[in-house]
Amino acid sequence: MIITKSGRRIFPALKVKLSGLDKKANYYVIMDIVPCDANRWKFHNSRWTVAGKADPELQKPLHIHPDSPATGEHWMAKGASFHRVKVTNNATNKAEFVSI
Repeated sequence: MIITKSGRRIFPALKVKLSGLDKKANYYVIMDIVPCDANRWKFHNSRWTVAGKADPELQKPLHIHPDSPATGEHWMAKGASFHRVKVTNNATNKAEFVSI
């Protein structure tokens, strides 16, 4: 997935099925994006190549599911979908984007 400054929806969308929760307890569902290495990558000549070191991480890119907090019964019945999350490589992004 190529990430742009203007933001792009995660593809494929992240959908999670939850089980084993206390039906009456409230839970937050949070998505955390963690870099797999310290490099910046580019797609060149039909393959991915290292394009230098990645920028230092300014903030932890967390996204709280909009239904949070919700009961365990809610999460086990509906699951959690993060299909509306947009990611960006712009450090001065708006609140609705996850900066990575």
